Amino acid sequence: MTQTEVTEAHRFGFVTVVGKPNVGKSTLMNQLIGQKISITSHRAQTTRHRILGIRTDPHQQIVFVDTPGIHSVSKRANRRMINKVINRTAISSIEGVDVICFMITASGWTPEDEHALKALIQALGDRRVTVLLVINKLDKLKSVNELLPLMQASNEKYAFDEVIPVSALGRRKDHNLDRLLSVLTHYLPESPPGYDEDEITDRSFKFLVTELIREQLCRRLGDELPYATAVQLSQFVKEDQLYHINADIWVDKASHKAIVIGRGGESLKA
Repeated sequence: MTQTEVTEAHRFGFVTVVGKPNVGKSTLMNQLIGQKISITSHRAQTTRHRILGIRTDPHQQIVFVDTPGIHSVSKRANRRMINKVINRTAISSIEGVDVICFMITASGWTPEDEHALKALIQALGDRRVTVLLVINKLDKLKSVNELLPLMQASNEKYAFDEVIPVSALGRRKDHNLDRLLSVLTHYLPESPPGYDEDEITDRSFKFLVTELIREQLCRRLGDELPYATAVQLSQFVKEDQLYHINADIWVDKASHKAIVIGRGGESLKA
């Protein structure tokens, strides 16, 4: 092979994004993939499932693992049970990955961040995995100089391989997402792609539909939404280019139905 025929080795691997709820994990994954895969809202624990999002470029394929937020367990019995399951889902998502992105926001460390980091460290044990600290919401700062004390304090909490500030929404010209992708690629092993180039997630279209419905519930009702709420499709039929969809919204108690339905069915209609 001549020098002109030598090409850059293809890289492929798994990257999981972990942290407390509402730091922007799903927003970051959607932004890096370029399509909406994981739902978002201001309500904590909007993401409840382990969802893969696949970004394919000519020289690399990165499989992002979006996870539920890790947080301390609530005192309420039903929420405590759900949170334990969600936390186990998040922690189990570090198994077999090549890079872990631990995410906080530029506003600084909170007790919830500390709890999530402790849970991650315990789950890793003696395993050696690349862990990056991703500091999100760079767009909220007046100057990047405000990050320096936070970056220093962060390195005292854990020996992160690299610290990368970003704006997951991509609002700033210096959102730094290209830098993050470059760093991730650097730590991925040389390997051919593991998925077809047109695949963007491991989830079915029907699953994404139920998640989009749940996203609207979270965004419209916020903290009013009963915690134990689920969406199940009862009809999914495509005629030409039109989808006919019926969905059941499940709540924990009969008294919660009025909250979801709204006065005169206003919430459901919306």
